Amino acid sequence: MVRENVALSFEEYFWRDIDLNGKVVLDAGTGFGLTTAEIARRIYQQKHKGTIISVDIDPEAFDQARKTLQAQTLLDLVTFVKADLSNMLERESESIDIVISTRTLADINSSSCRLIRAIAEFYRILKPNRQVVLSDEYPLLTARNQEETVAVKRWQLVKALSHLTGRPHANEVEPEDLESTMRLPGFRECRWAVFKGEKLTERRINHFVERSTEMTTHIESQKLKKAFEEEIHNIRKILNKQGGILPPRYILHAKK
Repeated sequence: MVRENVALSFEEYFWRDIDLNGKVVLDAGTGFGLTTAEIARRIYQQKHKGTIISVDIDPEAFDQARKTLQAQTLLDLVTFVKADLSNMLERESESIDIVISTRTLADINSSSCRLIRAIAEFYRILKPNRQVVLSDEYPLLTARNQEETVAVKRWQLVKALSHLTGRPHANEVEPEDLESTMRLPGFRECRWAVFKGEKLTERRINHFVERSTEMTTHIESQKLKKAFEEEIHNIRKILNKQGGILPPRYILHAKK
């Protein structure tokens, strides 16, 4: 396993050795559009030429991303494509220079073996000797210190609610397992590092409370519903009392 201990920041390690000039970049998982916008900003600020293909299975994600990019006059750099990352039939083989994905692997991994299929697709669409950069949250089953309490409880509640209401939920991927998966189709020069999580904000917790409370409306037992609602709101109290951070994040670099 090639885990690196680096003195670099998350951002420095993420973008290390990444040349965007003249490249076709695939952002695998548009989400809120933050990574798409960051790639576009870097292309623009460095006065490079480049194009971005931002892919998500949910086209509603594109609306927020477009607003962000339009506000920064970067929209013309991006093409949005609705597609399943594990089956991108519309993308030609060896047509992409760089694949970038942040906070998406755990969502892909909500279905058995789908992450393996997605990694195989990344390999297929990449040109020879080109790069992939993947980042996601590091799995935490239990809090190792007080700072991680809120993050762990949040994940536990979301997963429990998903099971109770018949919904799929994200499954975090160990970077060691991800590295092994990357090697299956032939990725090489895999290296990765883990970074401390960011400070949890009131905005993130409010989003969690809102979404989780909505999920409780699908619980039939009123006693169970009330118990979950209490635990959800208790997380905000814990954050206000002692603060908290998001789970650690890791970054994995590899080449085709």
